[in-house]
Amino acid sequence: MKICLTDWKLAGYWPYTPIQNGSMETGHIHQGVTGIIDAKVPGSIYDDLLRAGIIEDPYFEMNSLKCEWVSNRWWTYQTSFSLSEDLKGSRIRLYFGGIDYKARIFVNDRFICEHEGMYEPVFVEMGEFARFGDEVNTVRVIIESAPDEMGQIGFTSRTFTQKARFTYKWDFCTRMVGMGLWEEVCVLISGDTVIKEIQHRYCDSLVTGSVLTSSIKSDDNARLEANLYYNETPIDNTSVPINDGKADFSLTVTHPLLWYPNGSGEQPLYDLKLSVVSQDGTVSDQKSLKIGLRSLDYAQCDDAIESALPYIPVINGKKIYIKGVNITPLDLMYGCVTDERYEKLIRLCKDANVNLIRVWGGGIIEKEIFYDLCDRYGIMVWQEFIQSSSGIDNVPSKRPEFLKLAAATAEWAVRARRNHVCLTFWSGGNELMDADGFPATYEDENIAMLREITSRLDPDRLMLPTSASGPLAWQDAARPELNHDVHGPWKYQGPTRQYTLYNNSPIQLHSEFGVDGMTNPKMLDRIFSESNKDRIYTAANNPVWRHHGEWWDTFSYRESKIFGDLNGCIDTLITVSQFMQAEGIRYALEANRRRQWKNCGSIVWQMNEPWPNFSCTSLLDYSMTPKLAYYFYRDAMKRFHISLKYDTITLAPGKTFSATPFVHDDDADVKNATICITAISEDNTVLGVFDKEVEFTVPEGIRSFTLRCEATSGDKKDINNYLFFVLKEGEPKGSSDTVLKFVQSYKESNNIQ
Repeated sequence: MKICLTDWKLAGYWPYTPIQNGSMETGHIHQGVTGIIDAKVPGSIYDDLLRAGIIEDPYFEMNSLKCEWVSNRWWTYQTSFSLSEDLKGSRIRLYFGGIDYKARIFVNDRFICEHEGMYEPVFVEMGEFARFGDEVNTVRVIIESAPDEMGQIGFTSRTFTQKARFTYKWDFCTRMVGMGLWEEVCVLISGDTVIKEIQHRYCDSLVTGSVLTSSIKSDDNARLEANLYYNETPIDNTSVPINDGKADFSLTVTHPLLWYPNGSGEQPLYDLKLSVVSQDGTVSDQKSLKIGLRSLDYAQCDDAIESALPYIPVINGKKIYIKGVNITPLDLMYGCVTDERYEKLIRLCKDANVNLIRVWGGGIIEKEIFYDLCDRYGIMVWQEFIQSSSGIDNVPSKRPEFLKLAAATAEWAVRARRNHVCLTFWSGGNELMDADGFPATYEDENIAMLREITSRLDPDRLMLPTSASGPLAWQDAARPELNHDVHGPWKYQGPTRQYTLYNNSPIQLHSEFGVDGMTNPKMLDRIFSESNKDRIYTAANNPVWRHHGEWWDTFSYRESKIFGDLNGCIDTLITVSQFMQAEGIRYALEANRRRQWKNCGSIVWQMNEPWPNFSCTSLLDYSMTPKLAYYFYRDAMKRFHISLKYDTITLAPGKTFSATPFVHDDDADVKNATICITAISEDNTVLGVFDKEVEFTVPEGIRSFTLRCEATSGDKKDINNYLFFVLKEGEPKGSSDTVLKFVQSYKESNNIQ
């Protein structure tokens, strides 16, 4: 039985004050700096302070600067709970799922332990000091000031914590260092023997597994009962003895329903129920989990050299082309993210044809609900351990205190997440490199430690040393043999460079890249006052705009140069900015996909953002409302799709334009698709109709044209529209009016509000 503790009180103090409590000189009892307020668990101290009216909305304008004091205080959580008399004789444990970050725990006025680390949970055996009946049990957690860790700019080699680093300031969020009880706190009630750890595997119609138990009393005749169901229909069961705290089981599935990633098949999930039964026949502990049945292997890309890593996941013998996105934590206050918000994100991924999410190493090991949803919706997971680049140096930390904490996090994470069928890759972290800037390898002491843990605890899954895993970190077409798994770029490269770059890309796996674009109009209302959105501002001339996305302000070098004067209209700026983001991402995805199996996939940076920016590389804004790039991503990753290869979107009158169509079909290698491409000017005049190849002379007197590409194969059909600008020497490279009409037409044809 589990009782979640949700009724908490919170108070803030000057450092160390909660330990001494009263003044040594006067005996005065310290009241703290906030008074006692209500707290939510799981949650965030910032959210509690906001609801209590002590801080202002940190996501509005520059209010986050006003609450940076929060991470410099000590905080005390308190609650109490009762246990009925009939629970005497039961095993009573307190479970703390996630404490952010360093804490002292007291139960019934007894000091229990100190704990450091966000991820590894704490179990407290209450034993003889549990109180029953009218006596109340008390819990107090004192959380120390947050450690002074590195933000995005710093030294990776000097990191020393297992704390979500993005909250210390990253390009997509402000500095708001997380604190609090961010996972649930529960009372666990059981018999003497409990299930401590589970590992299951599937192969050739057999589900095999091992269960480790923990017991406070000897029970030589305890047994493990394992039952497998599908849609409540029994499949198989077994009962095996528990010897020295371990039991191995095997279950047969005569007609297995196999799990496939999104777009490649269905996602059937079985129910595995495990029970520890004592000698007297009573159930001491029970666990139930959803499991998927599938084989997992990995293959190299076509023409890869022998030393290249095998980046292609092979599910049930079928190679899966990676259609991926990177995610950040869903919110700076990650403890407050609801199950419904997680489901919205994963449903949006599924609907956009995503089949893999990379969980970035500068964020968090996600909550259990995230992996449950990825199991359900068929989204493979690439899970990184908690370390990331820092810019000044990116060398994995070798500090003894860091390695100890990183090992503890990794041991917990692998044991806790390995039973999820969605989990496909482990990775040592984000953009970890040697002193010369080359991606870290398995030879690095830090990476070797993590690899040993994954190999020992989860031998069927591949752990990549880092992302990008190299040999180069950044895309470089001049050295094609070294572009295995690379990152970048993250900005639109220009009306010609964006296209020639990706047309000549030799990348095997593009595990992080993107293009920035402005947020949706309603989000500006969420973050700016009227005076800060009455016209177009930039990060250079407005500090509030700078606070919400300085790195991704492209107006001065992109929109203004490509489109000329936008007459100060923010709505026009939003549309053309989102168009450039969508166009840049669409072309990169399609170019990578045209090289399928020489290239094994794309993982766009990034799907979401954890706080509201006026501009960012995210496909969704902070409210998870799609930007235009989300829909272009969705279209580019359709199972049946037509794409067009070309070298530029700007042409001069009288010049020859040429392009080549490609048809993509995840179900078969299309050889006989019917292709029709129509060139249409801005006044709807048909300039030409083509099939296998597009080539025509750009007429004088037009400012733009679109290419409407259609492909059919049997009952499959796809339509894709491309916009091109025609200009004379010295003119701006595009017309914002043309973009507005193109985007409006796209939205209307796709029923997008």
